[in-house]
Amino acid sequence: MKRSRGLTAYRGVSLWACVICVLLPAGCRRHVIEPTFGADSPEQTWIRVLLFGNIRECTIASISGFWVDDADSGSSAEFTTHAPVRVCLRDTAIVVGEHRFGSDITIKPHAPYVAFDIEGKPYRGYVRLRIRPDELGFEAVNHVPLESYLFGVVGKEMQSYWEPEALKAQAVVSRTYCLYIKDRFGPSRSWDLMQSEANQVYRGVEAETPSIRQAVLETAGQVLIGKFDDGSQSLFPTYYSSSCGGHTEPAENVFGGPAIESLSGVMCPYCQRVARRRDFYWPAVTLTKRQISDALIQRYGLLDKLEEIEDFEILRIGFLNRVTLVRLIGKNGRTDTVRGEDFRLCLDPTGRKLKSAVFTAAKTAQTVVFQNGLGFGHGVGLCQCGAQGMARNGNDYRSILDFYFPGSKRVAIETSMEP
Repeated sequence: MKRSRGLTAYRGVSLWACVICVLLPAGCRRHVIEPTFGADSPEQTWIRVLLFGNIRECTIASISGFWVDDADSGSSAEFTTHAPVRVCLRDTAIVVGEHRFGSDITIKPHAPYVAFDIEGKPYRGYVRLRIRPDELGFEAVNHVPLESYLFGVVGKEMQSYWEPEALKAQAVVSRTYCLYIKDRFGPSRSWDLMQSEANQVYRGVEAETPSIRQAVLETAGQVLIGKFDDGSQSLFPTYYSSSCGGHTEPAENVFGGPAIESLSGVMCPYCQRVARRRDFYWPAVTLTKRQISDALIQRYGLLDKLEEIEDFEILRIGFLNRVTLVRLIGKNGRTDTVRGEDFRLCLDPTGRKLKSAVFTAAKTAQTVVFQNGLGFGHGVGLCQCGAQGMARNGNDYRSILDFYFPGSKRVAIETSMEP
């Protein structure tokens, strides 16, 4: 990948030479920002995060100014202003300020900070804007060094004031998950991960704190490899959730796919003392059968063959009676099945009412009461509250990872040219 002028000029500049305050355009908030860690690392090791999938305009700013490189024409233009610049779609071109470019541009901040704001939110690295094939809008993809990406993830996926060893465990898990998704899906699309819970929550510079940076840097380059059924060892999807409820679940029971030894499920006595009570023992949720039917058919169009879903049966359960397979019964007598986790998130896309698939269902003629709920999340892999509980008990991050991912191995990869 072509190195921008700004990144080339960055060679030889100390990463920790200076710290500045950035006055953000939105809300006049101040952020302390340091030069971007990993900005001089090979770009094939960077992560591409989809910030926006379909927008028609936004604002861009950088404290050090930026270049716009036009992939269609090969031309470049420099913007030295620190003020936000309006970017919009006009016909089949992207317009930055008063300058018209083609359909695919990169906006690369000047050294040494290599950071930008989009819509008033600060991120590391640079951003690529590309018009969608339907020409209805453009996507915005943040290209960011791996460790700097993790600065923006760990503090949103785990409380930044938690024990340092729990934060380190989260950093290794998030790094492994990120690279697994990048390797598996990235080559076939223009981005590697989304910035939402669909992958990992990523909020750029806003998520950075000293404790998060320390956890990421002290585990820099460390990932997990796991053993598969065929005996091979490689990166695997290191799932994690808030609290497992007392036992993590084998990944194949929740997400399907082949069994992975390191995601086979373990008894967890640690999370109950850390999780909030209303998250560990969540209250009953009542839905009408019509609400259940409408939600499932709207989400899965093929289910309209059932006409209307009149009832359902729990076909398979895992640890803690976690629902892993559900049979749907249609008005016309036809049936179909859906995985338990998909069933839960279809009925509650937020995942904040039906907090897990550990429940029992009490039915009346018109309603279903989901009760006896336990835990928060899908329950596979790392139990985050459990990790905090283990750290409080004096376990280091290596012990935490060994416990929740049995049989896995930690290995080091090269992610940065910096010491």
